[in-house]
Amino acid sequence: MKHIVLFGAGKSATVLISYLKELATEKQWRVTVADSQLVVAAAKTGIHPLVQPVQTDILDDSKRKELIGAATLVISMLPPALHYLVALDCLAYKKTPAYGILCG
Repeated sequence: MKHIVLFGAGKSATVLISYLKELATEKQWRVTVADSQLVVAAAKTGIHPLVQPVQTDILDDSKRKELIGAATLVISMLPPALHYLVALDCLAYKKTPAYGILCG
């Protein structure tokens, strides 16, 4: 089963999260929405059997690497200064970066 990990659940991710929920239902893919505030991620994901909100500190190397390592596709909606952390881990896990914010 494909697994999409989205880092960041801020205002700019709202429409994307809605789209990923639809995609998860249609394709039977898992989606993880990781944000520093679990309440924010949970509010955007709602209750969905294939979509899981998680709290994570993007500076927590082990948690970030765990999420990226388990993903088929990684999307970063983080502030631009934090994209490099995700990109470096995508390269380490042989996920090919695309457009600077997607790895898959």
